[in-house]
Amino acid sequence: MSLLTPPDYVPAHLVPIWPWIWLQHQVLLAWIRLTYGRGYRYCWGATHSGRVFLISIDLESRDRAHVRPLAAHASPQLAAALSGEDPVPAYVQFMSDRPQPRAALARLPRHPAVQATALPLPDS
Repeated sequence: MSLLTPPDYVPAHLVPIWPWIWLQHQVLLAWIRLTYGRGYRYCWGATHSGRVFLISIDLESRDRAHVRPLAAHASPQLAAALSGEDPVPAYVQFMSDRPQPRAALARLPRHPAVQATALPLPDS
């Protein structure tokens, strides 16, 4: 199997686009080697339109000690959420400890232009 010579089992309608299928297979092979390492057996296929997909990977075909460990968490918030900690959001520092009553908010001075065009408050 090479770029310009497809295998004998390739259907006739996929022969004209074989270089594209071969390129997709090489990308799939590179992804498998990057993710799992060299030496794993895998099965791949191509759709009728020439799209390559992975059918299966035999993870028992090589020792699992060669598989790369998973990367660390991308953010401290995600790590805290997965570990069960309760992280404090950043906006909490701007909140005051004492609640403000609604009457105090209603007594705030308003600009005359805003007061003239303000909509009436709902009944509820």
